[in-house]
Amino acid sequence: MLANRLIFVGSVTNAMRGKKLLEEKHIRAFIQRATSPSAGDGCGYSLLVTEDAHRAEQILRDSGVRVIRTQDTL
Repeated sequence: MLANRLIFVGSVTNAMRGKKLLEEKHIRAFIQRATSPSAGDGCGYSLLVTEDAHRAEQILRDSGVRVIRTQDTL
């Protein structure tokens, strides 16, 4: 079974920018906000990616979007 990946980007601005960047590369992403973010997660915004997670993370990093951490989900 393939896992989805949450890519924590901290702010809603980074999440919106990241979503646009990924969609331009034909990778579907959904903005999610943690109800109780962990320490260090900023405002708790993340991008849920359901395909090409490693590629998506690399696109974000190469484009200057600050990736705080990632987490695989079902």
